[in-house]
Amino acid sequence: MAYKHVLANGLRVVVEPMPHLYSVAAGIWVGIGSCHEAAAPGGVSHVLEHMLFKGTPKRSAKEIAEAMESVGGQMNAFTSKEHTCYYAKCLGEHFGLALDLLADIFLNSLLDEEEFEKEKQVILEEINMYDDTPDDLVHDLFAATLWPDHVYGLPIIGTRESVNSLTIKQLAEYYRKAYLPRFTVVSVAGKIEREQAVEQAARYFSAFGGLGDKAAYEKPQAASANSFLYKDIEQMHLCLGVPGLREDDDDYYAAQVLNAALGGGASSRLFQEAREKRGLTYSIYSYNSGYSKGGYWAAYSSAAAQKMPEVVKVIMNEISGIREGGLPEAELERTKQQVKGNILLGFESTSSVMIKTGKSELARGRVLSVQEMVDKVMAVGPEDIRRVAAALFQKDRFALSTVGPEEIAFDLKSMI
Repeated sequence: MAYKHVLANGLRVVVEPMPHLYSVAAGIWVGIGSCHEAAAPGGVSHVLEHMLFKGTPKRSAKEIAEAMESVGGQMNAFTSKEHTCYYAKCLGEHFGLALDLLADIFLNSLLDEEEFEKEKQVILEEINMYDDTPDDLVHDLFAATLWPDHVYGLPIIGTRESVNSLTIKQLAEYYRKAYLPRFTVVSVAGKIEREQAVEQAARYFSAFGGLGDKAAYEKPQAASANSFLYKDIEQMHLCLGVPGLREDDDDYYAAQVLNAALGGGASSRLFQEAREKRGLTYSIYSYNSGYSKGGYWAAYSSAAAQKMPEVVKVIMNEISGIREGGLPEAELERTKQQVKGNILLGFESTSSVMIKTGKSELARGRVLSVQEMVDKVMAVGPEDIRRVAAALFQKDRFALSTVGPEEIAFDLKSMI
């Protein structure tokens, strides 16, 4: 069970000891992401994530990389819509070094202007690489289509224009005002004693302070629309979905079970019908994305353009089947066991546990235990599936995005 300690400055430390393992994972989570960029160029959170690895008064960028790799560990970071995480994984005996490195880059980054200009070019190449990956790009296009007037629809990575326009002064100001202890969680999981983790976190972060706030935003208003982006490629890539649930919604676990039945694996309805029975596609799946003020459910597939109308018909037919008839008892129980297994297997990885605890603390202000998660899944009944499906899959709520060589018209309302 995770242990939580709050420092005097408001920073939270959550620790999940896993003494039977060799490794420990530590993450510094800050509740700042692309949703909080209303007063700054788009992508600034992601640029800042890159820049914190470019040197401190104590270490150069090369020395930061070498320090962790020299003990067989790994160190990285990622940015999402609502948070940024800086993390390291290593043997338990090297936890002190890992937290020292993480704290150094998080608190003491030089934000050097010369390094900043070089790193902007790296990020522009990252944008180019992303644009060449249609199976990733279509998800961002879908979010922008579903939420055209909300920060949830903005790309996390920013745009070429927004990254080029960003100045080192803007970056430093954003860092100073947004990276604050009350928005920060240190999450630790693995071969570590909780007292040691708390003591080390207090050592590095007790003096962490600052004034400022992050931009607020309202609940998103979704649009029912279609969008298309031309790419000279062989296949069409499609993302089709509806507004979904917040990550702390009481029905979120029912939505997870519903999603697993629809497109959560090789035994799911979408995979079996579209790939195994009809041979329409190599890749098809569905997923839930939940945030603090909203979320969405979406199905993804790629196929030849001439096959895509039938793929869409399969998706809508399977949605209609569950909306109208729910899940048979045997399928529901099998799917709940699948979701339960995914949860429990995830808790065998220190990195996964660190991520689950850090995100849970940021989103809910507390860490859900593994038993709570399993209990919520196993409590899902047939009426929960029918209720969630009826609430999600309404005719006037669907949005659809495609990336590929030609635009295809879809009348989704006529299919459900």
